Amino acid sequence: MAVSRNILITGASRGIGLGLTQAFVQAGWRVYAVSRNLAASSELQALAQQQGERLQLIECDLEQREAGQLLDQALGQQTLTCALFNAGVYGPQHQDPRQANVAEIGQLFFANAIAPISLAQQLAGRIESGGVIAFMSSQMASLQLNRALDMPLYGASKTALNSLLLSWRSQYRELPWSLLALHPGWVRTAMGGADAPLEVADSAAGLLQVISSQMGRNRCTFLDYQGQTLPW
Repeated sequence: MAVSRNILITGASRGIGLGLTQAFVQAGWRVYAVSRNLAASSELQALAQQQGERLQLIECDLEQREAGQLLDQALGQQTLTCALFNAGVYGPQHQDPRQANVAEIGQLFFANAIAPISLAQQLAGRIESGGVIAFMSSQMASLQLNRALDMPLYGASKTALNSLLLSWRSQYRELPWSLLALHPGWVRTAMGGADAPLEVADSAAGLLQVISSQMGRNRCTFLDYQGQTLPW
């Protein structure tokens, strides 16, 4: 199968990120998969051995200051059809603003909101006209839905991500590509837990379809893995 589309996926070593990597490779895309520690990413490495040049691995800690430069160097001259920033740390287990300290909240908001937007802006020049820049958000980011009761700090960090995304959108009179905030569903991962109803493969398949459907639409929107629009 000829490769005609290229995607960068961060957080690709496990969970939804690994599922997305598998889904896009199987759909014929060339995937540039980013992991903080490739030596500890055995499933991702095994997949890369199976897929050959269709799956390129990049080791990069996205929270380090030089992350954008390192990704830029790793990609060389390659343009991208899509960049998908899959970031999602839970934050402090207590999820209680009364107990929160500067270090843990700073790390939560930087990982979930600041770093992905910053990296996307640094790499935006690589995205093909009509392509997609997507971010893993959550329905808990929606102020109108107000579904972050049990995870208020995590939800607030995803709301911050969406806010930064809308601020970025406002800088353009017309977008050259689509900007997407994506809700993957409640997925059975280390973060989602064993009671989550959705398999990783089903979420990933849905997100692949959603991203593909937004190519050429050049809009900013908040969608779930089934393509339903969510309120900001």
